[in-house]
Amino acid sequence: MNWMGLALELAREAMRTGTTPEPQRQSEPSDLGTALTQQFALIDRNMDAFVKTLNAHNAKLEQIIRRQRVWNIALAAALMITLIFVLLRG
Repeated sequence: MNWMGLALELAREAMRTGTTPEPQRQSEPSDLGTALTQQFALIDRNMDAFVKTLNAHNAKLEQIIRRQRVWNIALAAALMITLIFVLLRG
């Protein structure tokens, strides 16, 4: 899977999970500390959502890799059996 495909899949997943309505905006904070705290809380929530999406994608890829590994072993075994059969018959 290339980087562009990964980016598209992550964007699609984010759009699917991002359908919750945005909370009502509060009035603008009066001091810089409160504004920064709110901004950092928003960043933390967004990063948590992004990490969840990446973890789900990683789990899916690990499952695909395990399945592919089983197929590779099965195909190698079939190749060895065929090779042994051909050598014994010939």
